[in-house]
Amino acid sequence: MIPNNKTDSIRTKIFKAILCGDFVPGDKLPTERDMAVRAEASRVTVRRAYEQLEAAGILHREQGRGTFVATHSGGNPVSGGQIALLTSIGDPFALEFIRAVEKELTAADLLLILRLTDETPEKEEEAAIDLVGKGVTNLIIWPSGHAFPKTTFERLRVLGANLVFFDRMVPDSYADYVGLDNDDAMARLFTYAAQHGLKNPVFVTHSDLTADSDKLREQAFRKRCPEGRIIALPRENRLARLPAGITPQSTIFCVNDAMAVKLQPFLGKQLLLGIDGLPGTRVVSCKQPMAAMARAAVAALLRQQKLGAKWKAARKFFQGELINE
Repeated sequence: MIPNNKTDSIRTKIFKAILCGDFVPGDKLPTERDMAVRAEASRVTVRRAYEQLEAAGILHREQGRGTFVATHSGGNPVSGGQIALLTSIGDPFALEFIRAVEKELTAADLLLILRLTDETPEKEEEAAIDLVGKGVTNLIIWPSGHAFPKTTFERLRVLGANLVFFDRMVPDSYADYVGLDNDDAMARLFTYAAQHGLKNPVFVTHSDLTADSDKLREQAFRKRCPEGRIIALPRENRLARLPAGITPQSTIFCVNDAMAVKLQPFLGKQLLLGIDGLPGTRVVSCKQPMAAMARAAVAALLRQQKLGAKWKAARKFFQGELINE
């Protein structure tokens, strides 16, 4: 796109009006002249904005009929040769995923656009709107889990964005999903614990994160141990002491390795288990096959492009590998 501050501003205003529901998919937009009056811009600026949104697949123009908001029921076949990754870099797990995605895209001769969203819903929404509005149609999202802006991403799909979610949030039919088979992971951890003196099981999860992956891991724990205790702790705050409910006899299952590391300084000989497989933690863990999952995320986007209108959302779950460092 040719840089033009006025055009960028009008394009963004029109795009946000569509996302807010002022114009819904299939609606006819005002003429260039009428939109120029409404936006207090020149007709030439509006024409450029319309052209850019059309090139991005958000609008389509019909000779003699006008300009309409596009409606995509499937995948968008327009490639663009680039894939955007919306994620944070706040922990080693995220960095490992970024490296794995970058490696896959390099092998496929595709350009990686990295947007850091810091696990913040507002930044996720802002980044996605900006990228799709500029014609980036392929997005891999590692969602925050904190009040994720689901409605915005559903609308972005209809406006032509190919979407794949990794971990945390399992989307509805508007996006593909790649993640760990959490039931299998918990089964592996319970098998290990049974072989090494399983007793008084406790599951430690997050008190300040709403994520499908956390819920699935807790459900898998309860499935195998209905009487087991559930303890919820904040992610960021440091612990001053061992939480009540964890005893020297407890076998401790953690929602992820980061939570296990938080507990480590306060433990004696308790059996400590986690999920992720982060190196250097000294935690018995179910390691996520990051390279295979990154490959699947990229493949899912390419599949959406290839199938176009025939695309239907799919979920792919991977079995982990038990590690004991």
